[in-house]
Amino acid sequence: MTYKKQGKGTHLTLEDRRDIQHGLDEGLSRAQIARQIGKSPSTVSKEIKLHRQFKLTSAYGRNPGSYCVHKGSKPLCRRCNIECEDYLERVCERREHYGVCNKCPRNSNCHLDKYFYRASKAHEEYLYTLRDSREGVNLNSTQMISIAMTIGPLLNRGQSVYQILRNHPEITVTAKTLYTYIESGVFKDYGIDSFSLRRKVGMKPRKRLKERRHPACYDGHRYEDYLEFTGDNPAVCTTEMDTVYNDPEGPYIQTFIFQNTAFMIGVLHSKKTSESMAGTLDYMEDVLGADYGKLFSLLLTDRGPEFQKINLFEVNQETGVFRTNIFYCDPQQASQKPHVENNHVYVRDIIPNGRRLDELSQDDLNEAFSHINSTPRESLKGKTPTEVFDFFYGSELREKLNIRTVDKDEVTLQPYLIRNLH
Repeated sequence: MTYKKQGKGTHLTLEDRRDIQHGLDEGLSRAQIARQIGKSPSTVSKEIKLHRQFKLTSAYGRNPGSYCVHKGSKPLCRRCNIECEDYLERVCERREHYGVCNKCPRNSNCHLDKYFYRASKAHEEYLYTLRDSREGVNLNSTQMISIAMTIGPLLNRGQSVYQILRNHPEITVTAKTLYTYIESGVFKDYGIDSFSLRRKVGMKPRKRLKERRHPACYDGHRYEDYLEFTGDNPAVCTTEMDTVYNDPEGPYIQTFIFQNTAFMIGVLHSKKTSESMAGTLDYMEDVLGADYGKLFSLLLTDRGPEFQKINLFEVNQETGVFRTNIFYCDPQQASQKPHVENNHVYVRDIIPNGRRLDELSQDDLNEAFSHINSTPRESLKGKTPTEVFDFFYGSELREKLNIRTVDKDEVTLQPYLIRNLH
């Protein structure tokens, strides 16, 4: 059976809706109605479900047990209460089949809730929705106020539109639509405009420098060696390492991101040397003990001078025990460690360029990364790095790294999170 092909933008007319109501009154199936009006059965089904009217049946004077599938089968049914753990409302097969109760012969005696499809009411709802959508805003006043009251405080905390929608499924518009509403001024009366949105960071293309000769110390530790190592050891998880700072004189933030979880931590340093940076691994060995290898057995970093002394990172200098495999990206190829580079955007939201970091403490840094790791990521299918890290390693290991879980609506990605920044 074929149906009349509907062109893009084809809408049901009032006459089509009257035919649908007439078909339901006559007890026709949705497929039969579809053939009569030249539409697909799915179009008819969607129309009925979208525009049917709900009618709550009055229960005045009736025993709630009359609605239960167990009516009369249990000793206490005469004193039935809908709070009964065995209470289960009866289902009308006809209502479930047709989706409505139009012209049902049992309507007058039926004690169940009902649905009715009325063509005039359905067409009125359709025209209202169409008018609003063509004006660009398919929200009523109540919905608009509710959305504004939800997103306003969270945007002020630096949260992204994706993050807000992920944490508040009651907001049913898409991220693209919400961006459009905000940028077009729909919520301007509530103090929300395009300046409220989390800043978009653009990176200028780096100038290509003349290729320099690789120091001999990188033999066996280049990016091509990294690819070979991970190919032979696919179960070993990579940790990317980098450095962030606002002043060449320091202080410096050594950042780590665990690729498999997008979980990120930062360690504060007063010196930008291999001895200072490798000291972080010494500290992690002491704190994590046997769990050290789960997080730091494979490092990928750039060729900065602070990471140059390979032996300091790979071998514990006190015990002489090998602890970490370290590899280096090719010169001027930051894209080879994209996770840590991309996540620096979150760091810069809280610690922007130009701010002095002299009074920044490790506790401040731990708090900043707690908020960053409590931000849901689209790459993690809406989960936060903290949730994924806890799934793989457990919350106890996370707590050893001094990272806490932040409530979704308390997440702040703004400089005022850390009061000591000047």
